[in-house]
Amino acid sequence: MNQLIHILHLEDDPVDAELVHVKIEAAGLICQITHVQTRDEFDAALRQGEHDIILADFRLPMYDGMSALRLAQEVCPDIPFIFVSGTMGEDAVIEGFTEGATDYVLKQSLTRLVPSIRRALHEAGIRHERKRVKEELHKLSRAVEQSANTIIITNIEGYIEYANPKFTETSGYSLAEALEQHTSILKSGLTSPEVYQQLWETINAGKEWRGEFQNKKKNGEIYWESASISPIKNTDGVITHFLAVKEDITARKQAEEAHAKLEEQLRQSQKMESIGRLASGVAHDFNNLLTVILGYSDLLQIKVGIKHPWVEDLEQIRRAGERAATLTRQLLAFSRQQALAPVILDLNRLVINLQKMLERLIGEDITLSTTTHPALWPITADPGQIEQVVMNLVVNARDAMPTGGKITIETNNVYLDDNYVQTHIEATIGPCVMLAVSDTGYGMDSAIQARIFEPFFTTKEQGKGTGLGLSTVYGIIKQSGGDITVYSEPGQGTTFKIYLPATETTAISLSTPQTQMASHHSTGVILLVEDDDSLRDLVRKTLQTEGYTILEAGSGAKALSLVKQFQGEIDLLLTDVVMPLMNGRELAEQLSVLYPKAKILFMSGYTNDTVVRHGLLTTEIEFLAKPFAPNTLITRVNTLLDK
Repeated sequence: MNQLIHILHLEDDPVDAELVHVKIEAAGLICQITHVQTRDEFDAALRQGEHDIILADFRLPMYDGMSALRLAQEVCPDIPFIFVSGTMGEDAVIEGFTEGATDYVLKQSLTRLVPSIRRALHEAGIRHERKRVKEELHKLSRAVEQSANTIIITNIEGYIEYANPKFTETSGYSLAEALEQHTSILKSGLTSPEVYQQLWETINAGKEWRGEFQNKKKNGEIYWESASISPIKNTDGVITHFLAVKEDITARKQAEEAHAKLEEQLRQSQKMESIGRLASGVAHDFNNLLTVILGYSDLLQIKVGIKHPWVEDLEQIRRAGERAATLTRQLLAFSRQQALAPVILDLNRLVINLQKMLERLIGEDITLSTTTHPALWPITADPGQIEQVVMNLVVNARDAMPTGGKITIETNNVYLDDNYVQTHIEATIGPCVMLAVSDTGYGMDSAIQARIFEPFFTTKEQGKGTGLGLSTVYGIIKQSGGDITVYSEPGQGTTFKIYLPATETTAISLSTPQTQMASHHSTGVILLVEDDDSLRDLVRKTLQTEGYTILEAGSGAKALSLVKQFQGEIDLLLTDVVMPLMNGRELAEQLSVLYPKAKILFMSGYTNDTVVRHGLLTTEIEFLAKPFAPNTLITRVNTLLDK
């Protein structure tokens, strides 16, 4: 014992005090002794100093050792107290031990003093260490009990021997329910068996394992946990228990999943945008070609007459051209580049008007049910295009139920909030009208759902589908400012949900407008501008047969140069929309300065984003979509010039 020992010695006889001090120092103890003689001195020293041991005489003139013992027990009960007295009866000794004395040594036998001091200090050290450990354990216990993480202790077979309150909060199992239960009560079946195998191999090898689980609560709810599981070893290094510290990471996993979905939506949106640009370019080139094919087949049929043997062959050419034209229109719908004629309409009325036709379309083995909201908000959309959306979705549902089933069409008012928009990047916050089409068919897996809106993607066998039905729906809804989602599982049917922005204006009637026949004009000067030579040649011939004077050019610059040399009035500008260097809109603006009375008719097989933003795809603009038949061209020109 080489450390400095602080001793408080209560003794009224200086000689006895010196003897005690000499005895202690002779034993080789390094000590600092504070000697006091009176009660006041003892009290002051007791309260001011930090002593390792107290020595006290039992009998003093103005004080007594038992009173000193009681005061010491009150002020510093953990410090050893030894009576060093000349006389001390048996009763006094017993009373002293009862009051908390550590030992007593008679002055006549001071040889016991140093061993008694050593033993008292050793036992005090043990008590102090136990107290410290107990306090540390108490702190640890409080930390475990109040931990924000789940803490579980199991035996080496995985049976629970301890679980903190966070375990109950997270899993729903009480401690009584969990004790002696195997940790497999938390298994959800969604975590790979290989994970558990690796876990047991790691911890049984004496190492820490870290990983994640999808566990199941008592109520069946699935949750994610991040876990650190370590072996607990005894002093011989043998594993006796396992300690698991786990954190509920469900919210983080949900956020990661939502973020991944948004990234996938963004990638899908960018892919669809790229496909759309490709499709619109293909549609533009095909529409130019188809206009020529359809136009010349019509002109040849007129020239050869109805009795000519070539008439049937020419009719087959025309029909094939019309089927191809239908495909290009669907590509334009997907590309969001159609000429729309939006009106304020009641979606309920549109669905009801279509119901009889849809029933004939799906057949008798399929039941069609409609559920409409009685106070549905109006929307702004092209009724013809929305009808096509409904028909395409119903046909798609019919094809998913070859042995019969049920189709449900539903309308409702909904409000798309921030939560929805955060998980659907192309949707906008606000009031919307929902149109849902559901079926009880064979459904789709996630891989098919990821591609169903792509042009020409189909799961039908060859020859039974173009793969453009749903891509057309997608394009129409997106161009109309809406959003479309699909919910499906194999064997569980499919539901398409469409959200179109609501409007406050009253919907118009969907009665069929009366078509008025245009008068035959046959005179006037038309400036024809088209960069495709074959198509320009067809249009020129068609209009010349009607008696019109045609000025033609292959570009906007050549057209302006031509009219500056022309001596006369121009009645109509018939121009392609998309041309190199100068588009149709720019040409029309410049020509209007030179010929303010000239009327304008745009034609195009597609429109690019620039033209759309400048408002060409509205009913306020005279627009002729390619491909068109010669008689359609003549009718539109005559009607426009007769206005």
